[in-house]
Amino acid sequence: MKQIITTGVAFALLLSCTSNSKMEKVPGKNNLIPFVEFYTITEGKALSGTATPGRRIDGPGYSYDSVSQKLEIYRNNLNDTLNIKLYLGVGKVLKGTAGQGVSSMVIGVNNLPFTQNDLTITNATKTKVGCSYKGKRFVLKPGQEYLFTETRIDTLPNTTVIQTTTTWKVAFKGFVKNK
Repeated sequence: MKQIITTGVAFALLLSCTSNSKMEKVPGKNNLIPFVEFYTITEGKALSGTATPGRRIDGPGYSYDSVSQKLEIYRNNLNDTLNIKLYLGVGKVLKGTAGQGVSSMVIGVNNLPFTQNDLTITNATKTKVGCSYKGKRFVLKPGQEYLFTETRIDTLPNTTVIQTTTTWKVAFKGFVKNK
């Protein structure tokens, strides 16, 4: 009889622990996760002489639909998806003499502040994302972007002169529905 009571109490405790843990996870779950893109866009053009073709890159690693708030990841490199506080799409675009193509991937950010190259995301809420890039601080609301552009001119050994314009774009694209 004592063994039946002990087993019954242990079973009841096990059930209560299981249901409590489920109840705690659902209310605390973040249903909308901010999605930010950080792209480097490099475009080159020959000002004089003949430029050789630039390198070719390809392979977008994801697509994002702001209407359905769906992020589709083609090459899944996310490890800890339960604790993601922000999705960061990182990409590169090459045009003209700089090359051609698009390459991108998604990073799941678990802790803020987070730094990727010269971009730091300091905080993220349902209304804004705080960032800094190359020492300049800015805040983005959903749908806003920040551009930083540099242009340089290089002379190649074959006397070709190339103008390269690089634009770094940070955009708060919207939110991803958490499944």
